[in-house]
Amino acid sequence: MTTRLLVVAVGSVVGVAGVCGAAFGQSAADELRLDAAGRTSALADAGAGWDKGFYITDGGANKLSVYGFFQTRYNMNFRDEDSAGSQGDFTHGFQMRRTRVGAKGTIWDKNLSFNVIGEFTRNDGTFGLLDAVGMYKWDNGWAVRWGQYKTNLMREENVADTNLIAVDRSIVNNFFTQARSQGVGLTYTQEQFRAFADFSDGLGTLNTDFTSGTEADWAFTARGEFRWGDGDWKRFDEAASWRGSKYGGMVGLAAHYQDGGETGGTADTAIAQVTADVSLEGDGWNAFAAGVWRNTDMSGGSSTDDFGIIVQGGYLVTEQIEPFLRYDGVFADDANGDDFHTLTGGVNYYISPNSTAVRLSGDVQYFFDNEGASAIVSPATGSNLLADTEDGQFAVRVQMQVMF
Repeated sequence: MTTRLLVVAVGSVVGVAGVCGAAFGQSAADELRLDAAGRTSALADAGAGWDKGFYITDGGANKLSVYGFFQTRYNMNFRDEDSAGSQGDFTHGFQMRRTRVGAKGTIWDKNLSFNVIGEFTRNDGTFGLLDAVGMYKWDNGWAVRWGQYKTNLMREENVADTNLIAVDRSIVNNFFTQARSQGVGLTYTQEQFRAFADFSDGLGTLNTDFTSGTEADWAFTARGEFRWGDGDWKRFDEAASWRGSKYGGMVGLAAHYQDGGETGGTADTAIAQVTADVSLEGDGWNAFAAGVWRNTDMSGGSSTDDFGIIVQGGYLVTEQIEPFLRYDGVFADDANGDDFHTLTGGVNYYISPNSTAVRLSGDVQYFFDNEGASAIVSPATGSNLLADTEDGQFAVRVQMQVMF
């Protein structure tokens, strides 16, 4: 009896579908084929895969990518003696310079994106937040972003850690960098011009609460860029220029101002900073130069003016081998001690051609000046600059980078 009822029910459904299909000029079989085709198409768009990171998607506006990288570095440092006078003139060893994992994607609308990334510190392996930023883009070139991120000030800082020419950033960048801030900003992008404006907590306010004394009362950063030649904006995401690339260039101008001391225990210090830079790229070659000025006005009327210069370039002698050279100098205010000059030379080997995904790099740095005589240049293991009381310090770095 149950079998007969099932047969009758199925027959009735097919019959109704046939009548309806006939009424609209198609059969029940056509209806079933169209439905199956639609479902197959949806399944084809959804799924998982690889696109500069592993991703999953529902085939619509929702997509999640997981990505990361790690940099394993071997350091050697040669100097006359350490700051304690112990004659410790040679230090070496391995270092996990950066180990990061993140997630990014879109949600609800393909124009609404997010990016969250954290890092295992090289000192003790603890995990901490770096970026947590959301962005919404309109079709007319405007976008708004919010969260914790790097504002667009120093060009060298805004090139990703995995896309630098040298093993690491310059000493000039270490001092003048904007690092990360918490804030909100607008961006505007056209084919040859783009601009950024951000309202934030100030320079170097990574993971600070709004009551922190390290924050400014307010800070404003603005940057404009103009490009020419072949390609698009993405070519300037990387410092390298691959063989076969056509000529292109970009100039940038940025300014920052912040003030404090009026709310919640913030430091009574005002900082004004201006920087200009130019990036040139061609058939396997790249060149970059930047200058920066910073005025620091502290409570009590003390005011200092410091300057910095960076000049660097690289050339791919083969598809995978790229020698490079960089000079940078910090020109300190008299109140901040001596100037500090660095010369860096090295070579990159792109194991994955035309990509920084797997790269072996090595460089040698010569620090001309006495680090201890400068009030604004500090020892930094990431730069392999260690405490010293004499002029002339050599630093050797060899790094293997893997991105996933």
